[in-house]
Amino acid sequence: MFSGLEKLASKGMAGDLYRAKVKSKTVRFEGGILRQCEVEDSDGFGLRVINNEGRLGFVAFNSPSLFEEMLEKACSISKFGDQVAYTLPSYPVLKGWDSFVDRRVVDIDFAEMIEIGTYVIDRIREEYPEVVLNLSVKAGTEKKELVNHHQEMLSFERTFFGVEAEVNLTRESDILEFSVERFWGNRDIDLDHFISEILFRLEFSQKECRVEGGAYPVLFTPQGLLVLLYPLFYALNGRNIAFNRSFLKGKLGKLVFSPLLSLAEVPYEAWTLGSCPFDDEGIMTVRERELIVAGEVKSAFWDLFSAFLEGVEPSGNGFRQSYRTLPYPELSCVKIKGGLRSQETLIEELEKGLIVDSVLGLGQSNVSAGHFSCNVNLGFYVEDGEIRGRVKNVMISGNAFEALRNIQEVSRDARWVYGRWLLPWMVVEPIRADAKA
Repeated sequence: MFSGLEKLASKGMAGDLYRAKVKSKTVRFEGGILRQCEVEDSDGFGLRVINNEGRLGFVAFNSPSLFEEMLEKACSISKFGDQVAYTLPSYPVLKGWDSFVDRRVVDIDFAEMIEIGTYVIDRIREEYPEVVLNLSVKAGTEKKELVNHHQEMLSFERTFFGVEAEVNLTRESDILEFSVERFWGNRDIDLDHFISEILFRLEFSQKECRVEGGAYPVLFTPQGLLVLLYPLFYALNGRNIAFNRSFLKGKLGKLVFSPLLSLAEVPYEAWTLGSCPFDDEGIMTVRERELIVAGEVKSAFWDLFSAFLEGVEPSGNGFRQSYRTLPYPELSCVKIKGGLRSQETLIEELEKGLIVDSVLGLGQSNVSAGHFSCNVNLGFYVEDGEIRGRVKNVMISGNAFEALRNIQEVSRDARWVYGRWLLPWMVVEPIRADAKA
């Protein structure tokens, strides 16, 4: 990618250059009307230097022509940077990695994307003509490259494709709003299933149900399950463990959650948006890594910095939010092990309970302690195994870690949420629900 980093080694210094290139097309509909077709083409670099005193320097830039200048700047900044004790890795030869580039995504044009959006909108309006739909169709490629002070290089490329709908249905004093998404690495998105999910939510939202405050069994949909998973991901983050911010500090190897909970990271899962052969620090990922097995916490996820602080091996989870940031522990893509019965069966077995599909205020409580207190944006009341209607003005609250100890059932049905998390439907009991009159 660039020559010049080898100069660092001759000075007893180390460094790596991270490059992120994204090319995308997006079609946007507002109120069911085509409003915008846009093209994005971004290219950025993040240069990290560790000087011979172990101090860190970092700069970000957009133009390749600035490399020499930015290298000098990073070296100068490192004199005043944080002291770090970890070392940057050497890169092995990349083997066993399949290409996840779909030519159908690369070659798609705006006419096809408009056709997809129009098809979805027309299908919804056939049954609900009064619905207001904001919809986007996005397609593109992402390429990552790394080169270090040994002039070793790693790179991979993948495509992404997605459809997302924001649905609004306003009647008198009632406003219904929710969103449904499908994101994947290729064109193989089932549009008809995507549409059926929207219609399902609209159908069971036609009638409102009032619920009394109390403790209920709650069936979380794959999207709704993020209420419980955000605190769990926070707790498994190696940086939070290293700085004593995690509930799981000192609990690795112990039975902490329900035996029905098993969670694994799967960076080699084909066509997921988090798939990657290496992280943004050049650490190789593995095909599958168990984090929780039958309730027992097996591992956390670590970048170079947090792994050094805890005295463990980095796990290939040092990712960057953009080329402008330093690596931080993040999960690539994960899946929760499913159960034996269908989501329909789980609904039929609820005598009195709630289905939670989405909430407002996610992640705004004390996440480190596992607390959540969220208004239900879209949820339904179930009685005698039947969905009776949509609930309004309901808040659920509790502790995510306690809830994950009280899992009653996990469905065999699952779907990829945002193309990164394969999540089932999950029944948890009890969850506190409070309702306004």
